[in-house]
Amino acid sequence: MRTRPRPDIPVTSNAELTERWRDLLHLDGPPSDRRLFLAWLRTDGTMVHLLIPVEELPLEPDRVALGNLAELHTVVAESEDVDPADLHLAMCLERPGPATPTPDDAAWCSAIESIIRGRDGLDCSLHVHDGRTALPLLPRLTWSAA
Repeated sequence: MRTRPRPDIPVTSNAELTERWRDLLHLDGPPSDRRLFLAWLRTDGTMVHLLIPVEELPLEPDRVALGNLAELHTVVAESEDVDPADLHLAMCLERPGPATPTPDDAAWCSAIESIIRGRDGLDCSLHVHDGRTALPLLPRLTWSAA
């Protein structure tokens, strides 16, 4: 039996973030639906005690919903009493299908990079998860030296 990862153990690299998503979302089989999971990392690499699943995710990116993530990010930062720039928004697209990225995954990645990272200027990353394997699609740009 797998144990859930402890949010107080820092994540300090893209490889560790991939492993964290594998541990958080490990299923005994493929997921039946598409979801986008949202999590936040503090500057020291520890996770905010919050994991939000966005259910009923369409195949094509919902650009309006992605645009609203900046507001949610600000609310989470306020609850942590930190500046929004001091949190990393880690996202994982869970969906049925192959472990390898699909054209739909690439469309979501492109929209997230354009809207959240580009327009809104948020530090973010995106993984894809098929129930067993997590793969980075949009790695975090920089990691603070701990």
